[in-house]
Amino acid sequence: MFILIAILGIGLLIFVHELGHFLAAKSFGMKVEKFYIGFPPAIAKRKRGETEYGVGFIPLGGYVKITGMTRDEDVPEDAEPRAYYSKPVWQRIVVVSAGAAMNVVLALLLFFIFYWQFIPELVSTNEVSMVQVDSGAAAAGLEPGDRILAINDISTEDPEVLREQLQSRPDEDVTLLIEREGEKMVLSAHVGRQEETGNGLLGVVFHGKQVGTLDVPAYEAVYDAARDIPMITREVFIVLKELFTSEGLEQIATPIGIVAVSSETIKLGWGIYIRVLGFISLQLAILNLLPLLPLDGGHVMMNLVEKAKGSPVRKEIYEKISAVGLIIFVTLFIIALMNDVQRLMGPGFGLEP
Repeated sequence: MFILIAILGIGLLIFVHELGHFLAAKSFGMKVEKFYIGFPPAIAKRKRGETEYGVGFIPLGGYVKITGMTRDEDVPEDAEPRAYYSKPVWQRIVVVSAGAAMNVVLALLLFFIFYWQFIPELVSTNEVSMVQVDSGAAAAGLEPGDRILAINDISTEDPEVLREQLQSRPDEDVTLLIEREGEKMVLSAHVGRQEETGNGLLGVVFHGKQVGTLDVPAYEAVYDAARDIPMITREVFIVLKELFTSEGLEQIATPIGIVAVSSETIKLGWGIYIRVLGFISLQLAILNLLPLLPLDGGHVMMNLVEKAKGSPVRKEIYEKISAVGLIIFVTLFIIALMNDVQRLMGPGFGLEP
């Protein structure tokens, strides 16, 4: 059930993206031959007017077929005035950018809904969610999922009391009573020291349990949602920069992985899922505007080049640039697929709130 909802959510993002291309093309009088969600073969299709609407069998994307998107296309003489290449460059740029623009608008709407109605209300528990590398907790053998029951002779399951006890013992050795998979264990750990405050630091993050949702007034939600757009955009570009490192390549995923992660977020609550869906929508917009063919950004780049040189880009050059882009994407897809297989065979796609 969660997988189906996740697929429908990704389908919504694709539909909104293609709708942007469709509406922009129609507004400039271009002839739109097809509007598809998913790739052929078609599960269902219907022609209304001059446009064929359909749902493809392969749910990995979608497309809008506009007459004259390529100059070697056989365009009937009566359709040439409405062909893509017959329109001014600025109109072509608007059409190919409209999909990304719609995804940004959808992301903004989803972030607004999240802040307005679905901010998770979390309370900390005594369960360890994360262990910092090269910390006292790691050296002691603490693992995610462990529950800390006592520090020295002080028994408590209150995470705030546990934090206070650890912060008050910088550079000290402590004895931890923990519970792991139903069994109690005693571990010895060394508490480090935070450089900024001088407080004790064990190196653990406690698991947060959602107990409800919070909301803010609509005007605050609008501000918070708008603030998220540039903040997340910066994060996406940081991730793109890290693709040139092995660690960055390990983070990429195929649509299979994206659907799997999305389905896991639904289990954490609708609010978190809405926010993650907004993040994916914004990420889709950014990635589509990268200056690589066959992405939308590649078409924008070629239109700008054509405008600058005052004549169409030669077919041979266009094909060579497209081939480079395809090689890059096929390579990244293979790496992403290998990542997803390793996740499925290993830790899976589990998430924490």
